[in-house]
Amino acid sequence: MPIRRRTAIVAGTVALAASLAHAQGTSEVIIEIDQPVLAPGESTAVRLWAGYDSARDFAMGAVVTNLLADSGGVEIAGAWSDVDLVRPMDFVGTTPGTPEAGGYAGIIAGQFHWWQDPGATDRSDPIAFWQATFTAPTGEGAFTIDLSTLTTRFDVYFAEWSSGTESRFDGLTEGAGRIVVVPAPASGLVLLCLLTARRRR
Repeated sequence: MPIRRRTAIVAGTVALAASLAHAQGTSEVIIEIDQPVLAPGESTAVRLWAGYDSARDFAMGAVVTNLLADSGGVEIAGAWSDVDLVRPMDFVGTTPGTPEAGGYAGIIAGQFHWWQDPGATDRSDPIAFWQATFTAPTGEGAFTIDLSTLTTRFDVYFAEWSSGTESRFDGLTEGAGRIVVVPAPASGLVLLCLLTARRRR
């Protein structure tokens, strides 16, 4: 089986597991990576999503989080571009954050819900709120970037008839994802080792 196809199957399995967990009503931040395996110089889109219990609450309100990136010492600060919030989670007072330690700190996203016009509120569950392009640096050999989120606020609009919000931070599941950079040609053994590696902290 081709390496990229095998990786896509693994990524799909992880995404399915995440969606099943979300179906049980878990508040969560999700990291979506379009192409998790890159050659040096290749790019992929990375998105952050917020999932809430839409059977209980009306819509997503606001999320404040940080995107952490562990690249094992490889410099990736300049690898990000096109960083922005996703409408409608880009209301007044929001920000896509600032670069920090290879990731992004202080991401503030949120939408406005006006109870007199509830049809204008996006009730998507999960809802995308942040996006960027990651381009694998060249000249670094094979390495991985482990992405994770560290969230400090997660609020929902609890009712159609109210513009008030409530926190759903308790029990929140943080996002996690991995980008693997493999110079071509790469053996399946090298890729397998990178995908299963666990760094000691």
